[in-house]
This record gives sequence, C-alpha cells and structure tokens, in this order.
Amino acid sequence: MREKRALSFFAGISAALIIVATIVLRTYFRTVNQHDAMLVSAGLAFAVQLGSYALLRPGRPGRGVPGELLIRWAIGAVLRLFVLVLYAPLVRIVNLDVESALVSLVTFFFLTMMAEPLLLEYDR
Repeated sequence: MREKRALSFFAGISAALIIVATIVLRTYFRTVNQHDAMLVSAGLAFAVQLGSYALLRPGRPGRGVPGELLIRWAIGAVLRLFVLVLYAPLVRIVNLDVESALVSLVTFFFLTMMAEPLLLEYDR
C-alpha cells in the first residue's frame, strides 16, 4: 500500500513539473508542430520517469546492500540516456520538430530527476 502511495505521489509531482515546464517552454516554442512535439516528449518523459522511480524506490536505504540505491539510480540515468538517444531519430521519422522535442524531453527528465531524491527522503 505504501509503495502505491509513494508512486502516486511521485506521479503527481512529476506531472506538475512537466506541466509547468511545458508552459514555460511554450513561450519559446510557439508553432503547433513544436507544441505537438512537446506533448509527445511530455508523455514519454512521464512514462520513463515513473518506471525509473519504481525501479529506484525499492532500493531505499535500509532495504538492501550498501550502494544498491546508487546502482539503481545509475541504471535509471542510463535508461534516460538510452531513451533520449533512441528518441532523436524517431522524432525525424515521425516528422516532429526536432529541437522542441529534444529540448523539452531533456528538460522534463532533468526536472523530474531532481525531484527523486527529495521524494525518496520524504518517503522514508
């Protein structure tokens, strides 16, 4: 029960961060094609972040071998990098705006990744 609540709380915080970042990025990216690319990036970032946090959460301190939390966090960081590298050519294939798609995805990843340690500490 506590795990579901923690994941739900992270999902809410992540969604809020992504929405605020989208509003800010819309001041720079103004065309419809750019907005579509940002929405696709937002959905992808949200899904990847939830999966990454679900992987990270069981490795909280006191629940495994020393250093396990750092290993899980590194796996999540590599996963994000892998998704970003695969997303770049797919954006061209799908004919979305490359600049807005990649900038927004990196922004969403960065903001939600910075929230992870705070939420893990809160969840103790």
